[in-house]
Amino acid sequence: MTRLTCNASNCASNKNNLCCRPAIKVQGQQAKMPCDTRCQSFSEKGCGEISNATHFDNGNASLEVKCTAKNCVFNHNGDCKAEGIHINGAGARTYSETECSSFSLASK
Repeated sequence: MTRLTCNASNCASNKNNLCCRPAIKVQGQQAKMPCDTRCQSFSEKGCGEISNATHFDNGNASLEVKCTAKNCVFNHNGDCKAEGIHINGAGARTYSETECSSFSLASK
């Protein structure tokens, strides 16, 4: 399990900078920099919602992170093996406005 923090406060799964989902997926198959990645699991909070809309109530300090960023040093067969990551997306309205700021290019 990976420690995850997230500042995408518009996400339906964000509660106090923690993700309420049991798992997320980071997208970025050809990523070479953090801005080339996305949190595919992002879902914008609905109008008038003050908490998550994903039917998960509590923020998770650790969760499973699946990842398609094959160039990331932390990607091991599609699983993120970083001790901790941060999803950046302050003000995001869509998943394309998020990124895994912990992405680190693997040396060849």
